[in-house]
Amino acid sequence: MYSLFILFATSIPQISAQSKFNLTALSAFNGASRLECWALDSIPKLGRGAANYDIGNFSNAFIGVLPPRTYASSTISHAPVVQFSIFLSGLAHIRIPNSTLPASESEAWIQGGKYGFLIAADTLDRAPRAGHVTEFPGSDETVILQFPTEGNKIPSHELLHTGPCRLDELVGL
Repeated sequence: MYSLFILFATSIPQISAQSKFNLTALSAFNGASRLECWALDSIPKLGRGAANYDIGNFSNAFIGVLPPRTYASSTISHAPVVQFSIFLSGLAHIRIPNSTLPASESEAWIQGGKYGFLIAADTLDRAPRAGHVTEFPGSDETVILQFPTEGNKIPSHELLHTGPCRLDELVGL
């Protein structure tokens, strides 16, 4: 078992000991997948110019490498387990095809790098009625680090709103 800390170093002074770690969640509501913006209940430990967020324990982490322009337009899927996904490179387009929410709340574009964080929690047992579609339309490989949560548990969080987080909401900014 390992504990995962997300390290976010910045010169932006807004990060404080009260800042929470915000990220887009692929969640479930009323038995169907849904995108949400969450603030994790993880108060950072400040040190060496960084905000360090404890996001819990994990085991069986893995890395995925997807070739450029990988499409699965008709494949509806679910997260295999509750897991944090950190996109190091590439581009992911996640959409909820049968959503009754507006398009702006039913799709997310995750760019690898600085803001490439997501938690996937729409497992089949939580979203049996409808899942999501993920495509990787970029011209570069998409590299994703994935960290399943211990016990398949959803971390404690606050729901900020439905739909993906806006850039100005991510990572406690």
